[in-house]
Amino acid sequence: MEELEKLEEQKDYATLIREVRDRAADDRRLFADPYIKAWCGRRWRNIFINEAAADASAVKTATKRLKLGRDKRPDTQKIAERFLKGDAIREWDLEMPAAETPDLKNTTFVFCPGLINGILPVRAFTAEFARISEEYGWNIIRADLHPMRGCEANMADLDKAINEGIGLAPDTSRIEAGDAKPPGDFFLMGYSKGVADLLTYLAHHPELKGRVRAVMAWAGAVGGSYTANDIYENVKDMQIESITERIDAVLHMIAPELRVEGTLRRLEEYDVKGAMLDLTTHQREAFMKEHGPTIDGMDVPIFNFTGATSVLEVPYFQMRDYLGLSKYDANNDMQVTQDQAKIKLPLATDAAMLRGHHWDLSYGPFPVMQRMGSPNLDHPFPRHAAIVAHFKFLAELGLID
Repeated sequence: MEELEKLEEQKDYATLIREVRDRAADDRRLFADPYIKAWCGRRWRNIFINEAAADASAVKTATKRLKLGRDKRPDTQKIAERFLKGDAIREWDLEMPAAETPDLKNTTFVFCPGLINGILPVRAFTAEFARISEEYGWNIIRADLHPMRGCEANMADLDKAINEGIGLAPDTSRIEAGDAKPPGDFFLMGYSKGVADLLTYLAHHPELKGRVRAVMAWAGAVGGSYTANDIYENVKDMQIESITERIDAVLHMIAPELRVEGTLRRLEEYDVKGAMLDLTTHQREAFMKEHGPTIDGMDVPIFNFTGATSVLEVPYFQMRDYLGLSKYDANNDMQVTQDQAKIKLPLATDAAMLRGHHWDLSYGPFPVMQRMGSPNLDHPFPRHAAIVAHFKFLAELGLID
């Protein structure tokens, strides 16, 4: 690794990028090396900063409104200081080569949404996936994970997406069996409980070792959530007659002002207690202890992306949850701590701590009339830049093609 470190010191990034790619092609265990982890984090953040700096809306959000004069910082500095946390905010002036736009034909991006997906006023990455699919022609499928049941039960939905191509299109329209195109190789991105769902699936399907190229854990509930612990204690003995009442009761615990939106589907499959049990800290810790070695044995590079926010940056009805988690970690995202959001396996890299709350990182703006009088539901985080960075970064590493 000394040779690679020297290349970075000399700012010979082009050679470094090529060397890392060549070595990764020979041995996926390369991603267990501390230097490679550090480099991957810097490279992903560099791609993200530059993608977001090309987004006028992101730059506008990141530009400070001054009483006198105007914000003269370079756009890359504005982006880094607004949307990243920690030491990474100083990486805005790293002059690395622009990441190439890959022509991807053989790898499908499978997205695994989180709890209550399809129940909130918006779905995760709706506009971003649709735009990226149209702009670049990259293959994207959403696993149609049930919004409220346990991880093992949701394996059936993931199996349909991965092996049959049945799920939801980038714009959330339904892909029926007659129109489905089964993916070949694929990479996974999970959000919130979706990360726990995809890890459960991988643990039960180690034979996928040759097909799954990478895992992107996005604000994942890998280690469960202290908030979920409390909710499970409240619902485990609950007796409620109707499904709608049950969902409303749980939503009230997650966000008191929320109510069920739209038409509920698959009512007979709802398992509120099972879903919340699988998000408890003890359940997730036991899962990783038992199945972590199996997942690690698949030699799949994993990249962790966590969120961090502040009490004044969350919706007012989430302030209590943020403050509760702050007893454990001030850099929580209002639903999980940094520690809980990370997959801790040898091939897992902590790629970025992002400045945004749990919903901001994945959901588009809530409709104005459905913001329940709360600020911070406009969700300005540059999600398009982040997803494009995923594709370009993984292609540059040779993990997708």
